[in-house]
Amino acid sequence: MSTPDYRAGQDRMRHIPEPAPEVEELPAGPSNTAYPLNDQGNEDFNVGGVERTLPPEEQLEQLVSYMDATYPVPDFTPPWKGGSGDPGDADRYVANLPDRITHAAMLMLGSGLDHTMPGVAYGMNIGTTRELPALSDLPDLPGQVDIPARIFVPTAPTGQWAVSLHSGGWWRGSGQALELQWRPEVAAAAELSGTTILDLDHPLAPEADLDEIVDSVRKALAYVRAQEPSSVALWGYSSGGALAALAATEDAAAGAGVDALVLTFPDLDSVANLPADLRGQHTVPSPTEWPKTLLQIALKDEIAARPDVSGAGDTVQVAEYHSTHRIATPAENRQRVRDVAEFLKGAEKRN
Repeated sequence: MSTPDYRAGQDRMRHIPEPAPEVEELPAGPSNTAYPLNDQGNEDFNVGGVERTLPPEEQLEQLVSYMDATYPVPDFTPPWKGGSGDPGDADRYVANLPDRITHAAMLMLGSGLDHTMPGVAYGMNIGTTRELPALSDLPDLPGQVDIPARIFVPTAPTGQWAVSLHSGGWWRGSGQALELQWRPEVAAAAELSGTTILDLDHPLAPEADLDEIVDSVRKALAYVRAQEPSSVALWGYSSGGALAALAATEDAAAGAGVDALVLTFPDLDSVANLPADLRGQHTVPSPTEWPKTLLQIALKDEIAARPDVSGAGDTVQVAEYHSTHRIATPAENRQRVRDVAEFLKGAEKRN
């Protein structure tokens, strides 16, 4: 079965409300008010919402309640912890999230709001994309010979480059999850920031160990540096965030390093949770070793623990979102990607 193209998926999820007469904006309800979240026996329950704007935490609760009741969460257990090893169901669930979140938000939060996800809102007009079927033309870094990647070139490139790394608990996240959930956000961040982003479809465990996975990132970084960028950033989500932190510091130890790091809901503990034969000698570096970093935190993260960056000083910028590890309102998702783009814009080459 062929992998769906991300543009086709974004077209399907496009939601642009019809123009409406200007009305007075509804006031936000207080956080300590009881809202009839999915309680159809409550006389105040209304599928289209209530006569005020729910505060962000209540919007998230209503959205998650509907999503959990409507779309059962599949088994995300990795094969080394007893999972089947088949990523199909988990990847399909993740691939469908943008579409389902849009639909659920329209239903539960009101159809008159803007429920476009970031890939639709900002990424549809990306300048060009280029496929790299292999990054094996760099003889100084031996290893994998077929590492697929896609380069997102914005309409107004600034000369800044980044490498982005998808989630998936080290063992999944490729295929349709990559195309429909992750790469639309990469396209959006590229277009908003003017940063050319190489999105790496890195090798997956357990077929590849962490040495091979990190080497694939270093090879991608070497390719990017060969383009003579004005700055180089690394951006990863979940396990991809852990991979970005590893690659950034190990690359720096080898004499290169990156200028900026973006960690979106990073699951740093996932490295220690890998089997020893896959993990090798790799350990997550202390935040004091990170370059200039944007650390994005989901306030209701059920998967990734919040990193302690208290000793990192002003090197690490922390941004919080009303989100679980995978689910947030379209508005919160758009804000998160805008923050990534703004941070990438400010990336400067380190001396």
